[in-house]
Amino acid sequence: MAVKNVQITVLIENSKNGAKSNLQAKHGLSFFITAKIDDDKVTVLMDTGPSSDALLYNVNALGVNLEDVNAIALSHGHYDHTGGLIESLKRMKKLVPVIGHPTLFHPKLSMMPHLRLIGAPFRFSDVESVGGVPILTTDPVKIADGITTTGEVPRTTSFETVKGFWTVRNTRFVDDVMLDDQSLVIDVEEKGLVVVAGCAHSGIINTVKYAQEITGNSRVHAVLGGFHLIRADSKRLQATVDELAKLDPKFVGPCHCTGKKAVKKIADAFGDRCRFIHTGDIIEF
Repeated sequence: MAVKNVQITVLIENSKNGAKSNLQAKHGLSFFITAKIDDDKVTVLMDTGPSSDALLYNVNALGVNLEDVNAIALSHGHYDHTGGLIESLKRMKKLVPVIGHPTLFHPKLSMMPHLRLIGAPFRFSDVESVGGVPILTTDPVKIADGITTTGEVPRTTSFETVKGFWTVRNTRFVDDVMLDDQSLVIDVEEKGLVVVAGCAHSGIINTVKYAQEITGNSRVHAVLGGFHLIRADSKRLQATVDELAKLDPKFVGPCHCTGKKAVKKIADAFGDRCRFIHTGDIIEF
């Protein structure tokens, strides 16, 4: 069963919508997603930006009510997608499922230019203390009819790799291949799949193909969010655009960690089907 329609409000992104200059932009991402199902509606908060200050400022400015949220989906454990979680949960004033991967709260580090922590800026226990109920699983989680997380995304393409991140596994300091990366998939009536990515560390092509697999729907209507192509070489960029073109989405909305070079290449390939999305944008399907 699919949803009738969906509205996606961009609460946080690196840049601002020029017509909404009163909003705050921060390096990070947060989407407020409301879908209509029959005569009911379901609201999902996907990611919470890097901190609560900008997120809650924009929530107030945009007239968004966090008490409407039925579930929170976290795309992965990096700070720029989890930083506003605790204060957001406080605003919800109820128990709320927080959906993520079992490694979501594992140590997350980078080496740019030196060792630094880039994981969630709080402890696991903090989430539970403010009403969050962690649902940590590698499986897809059905939030409502037509709305699901991907869970852990299989890596099937040869060109989508993960580099530059580190973690601790079984007492060893190892590469973090971001197994916690997941996306949200919304099946919209008469249109098809809307795939919303946080950073798509799994690879945006891997992600969309897995969305098709778990939903049984091959029709892709929209792909949006961070595609993490900011450091991708020309070979990966070309392969990504080629494969995305085969999927034939009617809307492509790159942002956040996609990178200017990648955005231009995608825009050149998709023309008016491509739109860079900003803080304050409201997208409806």
